[in-house]
Amino acid sequence: MFGTAVCVAALLALEESLTMLCDGRQSERTMIANIDKPALQRVTEHVWRSTQTSSINYFLHSASGKLLAIDYGYHEGRGILAADYAKPYRRRALLHSLDTLKAETGVDRIDVALISHFHDDHVCGVPLLQRLHGTQCWATDAFADLLAQPEAHCFPCDWPQALRIDKRIGEDETVQWEEFTFHFGRMNGHTRFASLIGFEADGKRFAHTGDQYFFADKNLDWLQGDNLVDWSDKRPMQNHVYRNGALLDGYALSAKWMRRWRPDIVLSGHQAPFYTNDDFFNLLDRWTSEYESMHKRVMPLGGDETHFNVDAWGGWIWPYRTHLAAPAPVTVTVTVRNPLPRAATLAVRLVGPSGWAGTAAVIHADARAEVSCELQITPSGLCQRQPFAVELSADGQLFGQVAEALMTVG
Repeated sequence: MFGTAVCVAALLALEESLTMLCDGRQSERTMIANIDKPALQRVTEHVWRSTQTSSINYFLHSASGKLLAIDYGYHEGRGILAADYAKPYRRRALLHSLDTLKAETGVDRIDVALISHFHDDHVCGVPLLQRLHGTQCWATDAFADLLAQPEAHCFPCDWPQALRIDKRIGEDETVQWEEFTFHFGRMNGHTRFASLIGFEADGKRFAHTGDQYFFADKNLDWLQGDNLVDWSDKRPMQNHVYRNGALLDGYALSAKWMRRWRPDIVLSGHQAPFYTNDDFFNLLDRWTSEYESMHKRVMPLGGDETHFNVDAWGGWIWPYRTHLAAPAPVTVTVTVRNPLPRAATLAVRLVGPSGWAGTAAVIHADARAEVSCELQITPSGLCQRQPFAVELSADGQLFGQVAEALMTVG
């Protein structure tokens, strides 16, 4: 059996060899340099943030000795097993932060993972926590179905493994975990499938804004470092993503909620915590106006114009993917958007290749509103990822096929 000194020498030699081999690879050099970096940083006495993850995850330590995580995503040490790869088998979730949490708090498992939005870099580690620790997953109705049924939709940045949703939270619901009370708010912009999260801890009022707000300095360089308190020369970075669901009122909703909740500290999904003052909230209001005016200049978004809003979605079909052993009728939920500035009668029908039979419906929708109904379509034979679509007209004006889904038979 090798002695301790021999083992230490061998490990040091291995570290030196790996460092040499990776010397010409910047990403690997960075990961090796980060090995000894602290995995956590304290925000306040009972609030911690991760430092070695692709998204920043936050941890609340209760007086009874439990831990709640706000998001739980990729470890930065994942290397090429990354979110940057579209193929699911190239992506991996690794446990992170737990050893340091145990050293700091004495607790080695996460009781609850509270999710800010559905993107993989914020949720990929939750199934691992559920399997190993029985962690509960709490999510709002804004995106709980997307987490529970990833195969049923086609929105980007998805984590392909289903999450077990233990608590679904309503839009205006207040939720208690230990001594912490959580409040939630609506937004869209970065994604409509997200929720603002507010809570109080250590005499401070917090808001978690997911990826809705990032900030740059006057040269448009990404803000680095901690103690972000001076907002006089800062500006928001454009982080709205149309395929994620971006509407004209998205930043107005979040800014209004932030004004009402008035947090002392804002927790960001990818930047150090923000410390607020009047300049900060004024900056949010200015960005709201800029975002709206910018899109009104480049798109027909006037109050009396016909349009499908900023993201140009006509609707979507749920589930997006269906797999049958043999041809049979399939029922799907169709959601469509009224593009007219007035209440209208919407005619919707499912259409597919020649020989497919789809049903139709007529539904009433308020101005700009989204409405849903169930329709049925029957494939005529075997197929593989065959698209079918929903056709929309509003008050007799045809808008064509506004959303697709995929069917596999056999």
